[in-house]
Amino acid sequence: MALVHKTLVSTPAKSQGALIAPAVRPQPIARRVRSARAQATNALTVTQSKAIAQTNGAPAPVPVPVEEEVDLAKHMQDRHAHILRFFPTALGVDDFMARVEIALAGFGFTGDNTIAMTNLCRDEVTQVVKDKIESCFGSSFNTNGLGAVLTCGVTGMKAGLSHSPVCSGGRERYVFFAFPHIAINSEGEIGAITRPGRPKKSCACGALQKCLIELKSEGVEAALRSPGLHDPLEPEYSILKQRLARRVRYEKLDVGMLDLVSLTQVAERTISDDLEYLIEKAVNPAIADYAVITGAEIHNWAADLEDGGDPSMEFVAPTKAYVVVNGVKTHLDLMMIPPMSFRQLQLMAGRSLLNIPPGDIAAGLRGSVLQEIPYAYLEKRMGGAATEGAVGRAANPVNLQIAAEWPSWQSRIRRDNNAAPYTLHQLERDMYAPTMDSPELANLN
Repeated sequence: MALVHKTLVSTPAKSQGALIAPAVRPQPIARRVRSARAQATNALTVTQSKAIAQTNGAPAPVPVPVEEEVDLAKHMQDRHAHILRFFPTALGVDDFMARVEIALAGFGFTGDNTIAMTNLCRDEVTQVVKDKIESCFGSSFNTNGLGAVLTCGVTGMKAGLSHSPVCSGGRERYVFFAFPHIAINSEGEIGAITRPGRPKKSCACGALQKCLIELKSEGVEAALRSPGLHDPLEPEYSILKQRLARRVRYEKLDVGMLDLVSLTQVAERTISDDLEYLIEKAVNPAIADYAVITGAEIHNWAADLEDGGDPSMEFVAPTKAYVVVNGVKTHLDLMMIPPMSFRQLQLMAGRSLLNIPPGDIAAGLRGSVLQEIPYAYLEKRMGGAATEGAVGRAANPVNLQIAAEWPSWQSRIRRDNNAAPYTLHQLERDMYAPTMDSPELANLN
């Protein structure tokens, strides 16, 4: 499904006698309009050619062809409209973070006096949102799990809280972020994401997609477990699956009607409630103020991820936003906070992009602002392109076969279990030690 719209670049109005022919007013465009940014999304490819007709050896005048340009702002808005069909509160990630920072600052939460507690999926693509959070609040304490399931427990939560700055007067401040995630790529495909360095599309969230498939094929009842029971080889995944199964049963949902979008929304409600339950157990409002921001993270990346191609975008659809200050809870409506100007958002975005210039920016729908996530940032942040220059992911990989003849330094660094007394630790796994799924034995002697 292509979400690109094309607009003709019109010429100025010309007078025709006493009448003035009206010019076509173009739609508002983004900061930078590029011709044909994405062939993969059926955008018009603009070709510029110089045709010279030879007449008696002299070039004849050739009419200047009318060029079509992709209205990048309209294209980004159309993609936002598609996201809003599934997540009606979705905001561009920089716009979202700007509103959060402004709202929380009004209640005394700043990057200088607050620790951020981030609960995201373990997937590396969630690093985009984490970088945005940490550009506002500094290094965060993460409680990540597969599908963003919370498995850290009260002890893990308290560990992060104990790292908070202490404000004058002795109070502490925390801000909790929790987002399961889903991909909806530039062509509108649900669950599809193209990752740097991988030629084919993959899925986000893969853990939620697996839960969806198994809940449909096995049924909800088969996934139900009492709290504390889980698969020792799949601890996080089995906990995620049983938490979702219990929520689906509680909400009396028809599992046959679930899709990845609706299961992501179920996961958001489950994880948000789990987070608040742990906060009740771990946070003491008598000595600390805290904020809670929950929702879903949406990756609207280019279907063909390439430099100069279709822009990639990132959204957050907030569901809960509130602060508890001196024991008093105040719910916040982030949609009522006006967006920053383009200039302000570009400056803010630049702080999280590893010194890479910000991408395109355009007005979104429902008063929001859309911001491109630069390809260079994704390529660098997702674990590749550490080598500058011609040698990198685009080049042929270096053959790292072990040489038949070892140079002297390789001989010196080799170790084996027969090198005693110099070997202080056993190099191979202890085959007799208890494993994560071995049965408990009453008598070990």
